[in-house]
Amino acid sequence: MRRKILLILLILPLFIPQGNAVADPPVPDSPGQIAPKLAERINFPGNCFGRTDFPHISKHLPGTVNVQAYTYCPKTGVSVQSTLTRTYAGASTVITKSNKGIGRTTVNLAFKCVWKPGKPLVEYAIYSRHKLSNGASGETHWKRDLKC
Repeated sequence: MRRKILLILLILPLFIPQGNAVADPPVPDSPGQIAPKLAERINFPGNCFGRTDFPHISKHLPGTVNVQAYTYCPKTGVSVQSTLTRTYAGASTVITKSNKGIGRTTVNLAFKCVWKPGKPLVEYAIYSRHKLSNGASGETHWKRDLKC
Protein backbone atom coordinates (compact mmCIF):
# COMPACT_ATOMS: atom_id res chain seq x y z
CA MET A 1 0.00 0.00 0.00
CA ARG A 2 2.82 2.40 0.86
CA ARG A 3 4.46 1.73 -2.51
CA LYS A 4 1.27 2.61 -4.35
CA ILE A 5 0.88 5.87 -2.42
CA LEU A 6 4.53 6.75 -2.98
CA LEU A 7 4.21 5.98 -6.70
CA ILE A 8 1.11 8.17 -6.97
CA LEU A 9 2.87 11.03 -5.15
CA LEU A 10 5.85 10.77 -7.49
CA ILE A 11 3.75 10.64 -10.67
CA LEU A 12 1.14 13.26 -9.67
CA PRO A 13 3.36 16.32 -10.43
CA LEU A 14 3.70 15.09 -14.04
CA PHE A 15 -0.03 15.69 -14.57
CA ILE A 16 -0.13 19.18 -13.11
CA PRO A 17 0.14 21.61 -16.05
CA GLN A 18 2.94 24.12 -15.94
CA GLY A 19 3.24 26.92 -18.46
CA ASN A 20 6.51 27.55 -20.22
CA ALA A 21 7.43 31.21 -20.14
CA VAL A 22 10.77 32.69 -20.94
CA ALA A 23 12.12 36.02 -19.79
CA ASP A 24 14.57 38.01 -21.89
CA PRO A 25 18.17 38.24 -20.71
CA PRO A 26 19.21 41.60 -19.31
CA VAL A 27 20.94 43.94 -21.76
CA PRO A 28 22.88 47.17 -21.27
CA ASP A 29 20.76 50.32 -21.00
CA SER A 30 22.78 52.20 -23.62
CA PRO A 31 25.14 51.28 -26.49
CA GLY A 32 28.72 50.73 -25.40
CA GLN A 33 27.73 49.98 -21.80
CA ILE A 34 28.98 46.71 -20.33
CA ALA A 35 26.20 44.20 -19.73
CA PRO A 36 25.32 43.84 -16.03
CA LYS A 37 25.80 40.63 -14.11
CA LEU A 38 22.91 38.49 -15.34
CA ALA A 39 21.81 36.78 -12.16
CA GLU A 40 22.41 36.09 -8.52
CA ARG A 41 22.95 32.41 -7.79
CA ILE A 42 23.17 30.36 -4.62
CA ASN A 43 24.66 26.88 -4.61
CA PHE A 44 23.36 23.91 -2.66
CA PRO A 45 25.30 20.67 -2.05
CA GLY A 46 25.69 18.58 -5.18
CA ASN A 47 24.77 19.98 -8.57
CA CYS A 48 21.90 22.08 -7.15
CA PHE A 49 21.32 25.82 -7.20
CA GLY A 50 18.83 28.65 -7.09
CA ARG A 51 19.04 31.65 -9.42
CA THR A 52 17.24 34.97 -9.88
CA ASP A 53 17.79 37.07 -13.00
CA PHE A 54 18.26 40.83 -13.02
CA PRO A 55 15.04 42.88 -13.48
CA HIS A 56 15.17 44.02 -17.11
CA ILE A 57 13.15 45.61 -19.88
CA SER A 58 11.59 42.92 -22.05
CA LYS A 59 12.38 42.58 -25.73
CA HIS A 60 9.57 39.99 -26.17
CA LEU A 61 6.84 42.10 -24.55
CA PRO A 62 7.73 45.77 -25.08
CA GLY A 63 6.65 48.04 -22.27
CA THR A 64 7.17 45.47 -19.52
CA VAL A 65 9.89 44.76 -16.97
CA ASN A 66 10.54 41.04 -16.47
CA VAL A 67 12.32 38.82 -13.97
CA GLN A 68 12.82 35.05 -13.94
CA ALA A 69 13.81 32.89 -10.97
CA TYR A 70 14.41 29.16 -10.85
CA THR A 71 15.57 26.35 -8.64
CA TYR A 72 17.43 23.32 -9.99
CA CYS A 73 18.36 20.00 -8.37
CA PRO A 74 18.23 16.71 -10.33
CA LYS A 75 15.80 14.05 -9.04
CA THR A 76 14.82 16.23 -6.07
CA GLY A 77 11.69 18.14 -5.13
CA VAL A 78 12.31 21.87 -5.69
CA SER A 79 10.35 25.07 -5.20
CA VAL A 80 10.78 28.79 -5.73
CA GLN A 81 8.71 31.71 -4.45
CA SER A 82 9.47 35.19 -5.80
CA THR A 83 8.16 38.63 -4.95
CA LEU A 84 8.67 41.53 -7.37
CA THR A 85 8.11 45.03 -6.00
CA ARG A 86 7.78 48.15 -8.16
CA THR A 87 8.28 51.46 -6.34
CA TYR A 88 7.41 54.66 -8.18
CA ALA A 89 6.54 58.11 -6.84
CA GLY A 90 6.42 56.74 -3.29
CA ALA A 91 3.91 53.98 -4.09
CA SER A 92 4.81 50.28 -4.10
CA THR A 93 3.08 47.52 -6.04
CA VAL A 94 3.86 43.87 -5.30
CA ILE A 95 3.32 40.59 -7.15
CA THR A 96 4.27 37.16 -5.82
CA LYS A 97 4.43 33.86 -7.69
CA SER A 98 5.58 30.42 -6.66
CA ASN A 99 6.03 27.05 -8.30
CA LYS A 100 7.32 23.61 -7.42
CA GLY A 101 8.40 20.54 -9.30
CA ILE A 102 10.88 17.70 -9.53
CA GLY A 103 14.38 18.62 -10.72
CA ARG A 104 13.65 22.18 -11.87
CA THR A 105 11.01 24.84 -11.46
CA THR A 106 10.69 28.40 -12.73
CA VAL A 107 8.63 31.52 -12.09
CA ASN A 108 8.35 34.55 -14.36
CA LEU A 109 7.15 37.90 -13.05
CA ALA A 110 6.41 41.05 -15.02
CA PHE A 111 5.14 44.56 -14.50
CA LYS A 112 3.96 47.08 -17.05
CA CYS A 113 6.54 49.84 -17.25
CA VAL A 114 5.10 53.07 -15.79
CA TRP A 115 8.12 55.37 -16.20
CA LYS A 116 7.56 58.64 -18.09
CA PRO A 117 10.28 60.84 -19.66
CA GLY A 118 11.48 63.53 -17.27
CA LYS A 119 10.36 61.55 -14.20
CA PRO A 120 12.56 59.67 -11.69
CA LEU A 121 13.55 56.09 -12.48
CA VAL A 122 11.31 53.26 -11.26
CA GLU A 123 12.78 50.87 -8.68
CA TYR A 124 12.23 47.14 -9.25
CA ALA A 125 13.23 44.78 -6.43
CA ILE A 126 13.05 40.99 -6.67
CA TYR A 127 13.34 38.61 -3.72
CA SER A 128 13.28 34.82 -4.23
CA ARG A 129 13.31 31.92 -1.79
CA HIS A 130 14.58 28.61 -3.19
CA LYS A 131 13.86 25.32 -1.39
CA LEU A 132 14.81 21.68 -1.87
CA SER A 133 12.84 18.72 -0.54
CA ASN A 134 15.84 17.74 1.62
CA GLY A 135 15.28 20.90 3.68
CA ALA A 136 17.98 23.10 2.14
CA SER A 137 16.87 26.64 1.33
CA GLY A 138 18.35 29.96 0.37
CA GLU A 139 17.55 33.41 -0.96
CA THR A 140 18.49 35.49 -3.98
CA HIS A 141 17.61 39.13 -4.58
CA TRP A 142 18.21 42.16 -6.81
CA LYS A 143 17.25 45.80 -6.91
CA ARG A 144 17.44 47.96 -10.01
CA ASP A 145 16.24 51.40 -11.14
CA LEU A 146 14.90 51.42 -14.71
CA LYS A 147 13.31 53.62 -17.35
CA CYS A 148 11.46 52.27 -20.38
